[in-house]
Amino acid sequence: MSSIKQIAANPRAVSTCRILGFCIFLAAFFLPACRFVPDSIRPAYMGWECAQIASSLAIAKETYRSVEFLAFMSGWINPFILLYLYCTIARRFRILRRVLAVAILICMAATWTFFAVERIAPLIGHVLWIAGALMILAPEAFAHDTNLAGKSDQQAPNL
Repeated sequence: MSSIKQIAANPRAVSTCRILGFCIFLAAFFLPACRFVPDSIRPAYMGWECAQIASSLAIAKETYRSVEFLAFMSGWINPFILLYLYCTIARRFRILRRVLAVAILICMAATWTFFAVERIAPLIGHVLWIAGALMILAPEAFAHDTNLAGKSDQQAPNL
């Protein structure tokens, strides 16, 4: 059994990975997250400013018909991560957790697409934000849930 699968099968390692990931995810809000490439005069946006801008795009009608929709989608990563963490309390939420994990990955791709189109450079805060989110999601990716294959609940790890 590979070390990654051993970690995913160990509840303590899963908890440690998620807690460490959440700490990194949270720290990223207080670091420079991105900067417009052609405009090096303007200061970098902090992580919390990016989150504020992305959430404010929800009330602008033109957001839904422009490239800003991709930035709006990136704003959903934060609430999805919180909901995902809430869903880790019980095994019965495993399907919802997996749906949220896929949605988070789609929102990450939307973020990078927005960065490419708008010529925005990711900085350390963005890198840590993504790394923290991926650490939170990692146990889900490596979970070996035998219950979905028709075996009993007793053999499935509690992720």
